[in-house]
Amino acid sequence: MQYDIFIQGGQSNSEGTGQGPVTRELSVMDDVWYLEAEKTVEVLEDNMRITYADKPLKLVPAQERVVNGEVTGDFSLTFAEEYKKAGLLKEGRQIVIVRAAIGGTGFQKKQWGLGNLLHNKLVEMTDYALTLGEGSHVVGFLWHQGEHDAFEGNIPDRYYRQLTEMLADVRARYGADIPFIAGDFVNDWKSKNIEICAPIIEKIKQAVANAGNAAFVETSDLLSNSQLLGNEDDIHFCRESLHILGARYFQAFKNLKKNK
Repeated sequence: MQYDIFIQGGQSNSEGTGQGPVTRELSVMDDVWYLEAEKTVEVLEDNMRITYADKPLKLVPAQERVVNGEVTGDFSLTFAEEYKKAGLLKEGRQIVIVRAAIGGTGFQKKQWGLGNLLHNKLVEMTDYALTLGEGSHVVGFLWHQGEHDAFEGNIPDRYYRQLTEMLADVRARYGADIPFIAGDFVNDWKSKNIEICAPIIEKIKQAVANAGNAAFVETSDLLSNSQLLGNEDDIHFCRESLHILGARYFQAFKNLKKNK
């Protein structure tokens, strides 16, 4: 089997924490897979301990997770659905989504970044995905992250360097022109914390603008869990918003292909 591989990196809005009802449930896709690494995540007083199990990586059917009895969204699934609808998945090929994102992570505490745990695991997982079938290749890099670095006080210029170095390394390994898509924060949370968020968002936009074959997705109209459900979770997109976000990521990806 040959696979179109999408890398999905970042923190919680990329891992998927959106809750609530949706306008339309995702279609069942038996040709879309998650590549996952078994891990434990411990939240400490001033940091987080991430421990990957000494077990093989797992290829499992791609579907929204159930967390504490709640179905939680994942924008990569809508992306994959739209990718298929557009006829981009050729006959005899399937999709693998490298699920490298972990909630609450960033560059400031040396989780993401060259030589750090999550970047190394992303590379390990992507390398493994490429061994699943001759002719498999990385098709795109989907990234959503930055909230952690905003409230942890990462210096914006340093964040820019860390983000661009990460992308450069991924492209050096898997293709110099791999499309890179990133997106804005949840407006509900960003608007309340605009002083710390705006500098990081500007650096993400700058990184995208300077990277070539990259796009930034706007999210100002997308609701948080708090806005939809009244649960005070204002930093995470609701499930419906994640579905919309995935469609927007795909449209950005499609536009990049059209403009090449």
